[in-house]
Amino acid sequence: MIRRLHVPLRRAEDVIPHLAKGAQHWKKGYSAQKLAVAWAQSSTDFPVRVRGALRTAPEYADAELIDGFFEREVELGSAGRNSQTDLMVVAGLGSELGMIAVEGKVDESFGEFVRDWNDSAGKQRRLAGLCQTLALEPSAVGDLRYQLLHRTASAIYEAKRYRCLHAMMLVHSFSAMHRGFSDFAAFSAAMEIPVLQADRCSPARVCTGVSLRLAWVTDSPQV
Repeated sequence: MIRRLHVPLRRAEDVIPHLAKGAQHWKKGYSAQKLAVAWAQSSTDFPVRVRGALRTAPEYADAELIDGFFEREVELGSAGRNSQTDLMVVAGLGSELGMIAVEGKVDESFGEFVRDWNDSAGKQRRLAGLCQTLALEPSAVGDLRYQLLHRTASAIYEAKRYRCLHAMMLVHSFSAMHRGFSDFAAFSAAMEIPVLQADRCSPARVCTGVSLRLAWVTDSPQV
C-alpha cells in the first residue's frame, strides 16, 4: 500500500519520521535536512529561490502552495519499487492545479546510469513504460541517470491522478558547485527541453497530455 502522508512542518525535524530511513537520512549538510529546512522556513509559501524560478514560467508566476507531501510514493505502472519523491507539491495555478516533484540534492548523484541499472527483463518493461510517458526511445537513454526518468514521470503520473494539466520536475540544489547539473542538462536535452540556466523554468513540453517543465533551483538555507 502506498503511504500518503501530509507532514505538518511546524519545524524542519517533523519530517524525520517520514524519511525512507528515518533519522539515518537526517544528517547535517545532506539534502533531506536542507530541503526540509528550506521549506519549513516558509511553510505557507514556496522558498524564496523556488518562488523566483516559478515566476519565469507564465502559468506558475503566481502559484499558490496548496499542499506538500514529503517522501511521496508514486506507482510507476510496473512491477518493482515505487518512486519516492523527496517532496511532491500541489500548486494552485489560478483556477487550475499543477504538480511539482521536488528533488533535493547536495553532493548526492542522481543514481545509476540507465545502462547500469537496466539488467533484467522486469527493468526493461519498466523502462519501456517510463520512456513511453516521456516520449523517449529506450535504446537512446543508456547514458541518462535513471532517477531523473522516474522522478519526472512521477510528476506526470501525479498530475494525471489529480486531473492536472501542468507538471514540473524541480531540482532544489544546495550544492555550491552545482553537482549533478550536467546530468540534469543531459536529461533535459534528451527530452528536447532546453534548460535556459539555473533558477529558471524550462520551456514546456507536452507528455501524454500534461504540459511538463523542468527547473534547477540553487539555494543555501540556514540550518
